[in-house]
Amino acid sequence: MGIRDKFTRRPKPERPDIPQSAAELTPEWFTGVLEMPGQVVDVRTEEIGSDIGFMGEVHRCHLTWAEDASPERPASVIVKVPTQNDENFAVGDAMQAYEREIVVYQQMRETIGLPMPRYFHGAMDPDPAPWLDRPLLFLFEHLPIRGVNWVIARLISVASKSKRRYILVLEDIADARPPAQLVGGSPEDAHRALELLARFHAHNWMSVDARDTYKRIWPLDRANRVFQASYLRNRGGFLERYGAAVDAHTVERLDEIQERVPEIGEALAAEPWTMLHGDYRLDNILFRPDDDIVVLDLQGLSVGRPAVDVAYFITTALTAEHRAEEDELLRTYHDALVAAGVSTYSWDQLVHDCGLTKEMLAHRLVGSADVLDTSISGGDDVLLDVLQLRVLDWLN
Repeated sequence: MGIRDKFTRRPKPERPDIPQSAAELTPEWFTGVLEMPGQVVDVRTEEIGSDIGFMGEVHRCHLTWAEDASPERPASVIVKVPTQNDENFAVGDAMQAYEREIVVYQQMRETIGLPMPRYFHGAMDPDPAPWLDRPLLFLFEHLPIRGVNWVIARLISVASKSKRRYILVLEDIADARPPAQLVGGSPEDAHRALELLARFHAHNWMSVDARDTYKRIWPLDRANRVFQASYLRNRGGFLERYGAAVDAHTVERLDEIQERVPEIGEALAAEPWTMLHGDYRLDNILFRPDDDIVVLDLQGLSVGRPAVDVAYFITTALTAEHRAEEDELLRTYHDALVAAGVSTYSWDQLVHDCGLTKEMLAHRLVGSADVLDTSISGGDDVLLDVLQLRVLDWLN
């Protein structure tokens, strides 16, 4: 081998095909990734929503096969890709939200204890800086709050310019009845959803298996000061946007919560803990005609006190007119948790933790206002507005 040959630069390996837009979802691509007998000859896509949890685009893809569709050859599938909004993408990427959901479907779907859509395909680019978590956590813990905001701004800037690609292809649960988050759910839906949530929590009670399988299922109190920094960054905009609907007492309460964020986070991450869904709300729960329930959006999994999921569900699902039914809903959850074999989480602890969670949620929703583009297409309502004001009502 000559010197020239020895030092010739090797060609870069070919990048995998990971579509990031509807136009790239071609018949040839589906034929290759679905790994089923037959050939897809046509694809018709429709965007069915940009959801707050995945911070991405969700497409229903209608597939025409050379042969008739069958359970093995679905007539339609759901495809999830990241948002095209640079700032929102950067936040989802930094939170490992896109990666986490793909890994959950690839590695944990048989053991997690939740009814989920069938998984067809998932792919993502390699993590370009897997070593970055430790130094970032160090900075978040030791910098002043304004310094934390400076680091966050730099991370968002870098991530938005160099985008890691993600895609997830799932079963289309076409026969399901999705409740409307903006309208609010019925008490019947809420009771059924909480019974399922209790069984999920019991299945993962104090279990390290999932956490050891995937190291990015983080404890709830990870990087508490990031949330304090986000609140500081967004407080002025929040008051400008919601000032007419939020009284001075509520603002004072939120400022007091800001000082207790580390204390609240540590309490809600302490034993006894379980796996948390992280975004257990009505838009992520499908009710089928045979009474089965399917749960969506697994990108927010974390570890903490079960009341975090419970209080989040109740405060975002039900409008103020159902406030008097909170005790009954909590009883439904706690009875189902005990029936599933959990004896180490008392009723009084559940109620206490729900109170802490309401404080945490109100604080975090204020802090998230600048990075979540949650407008509902075709209407004047904004999902974040509705969720925020519902949570504040429950806080009061």
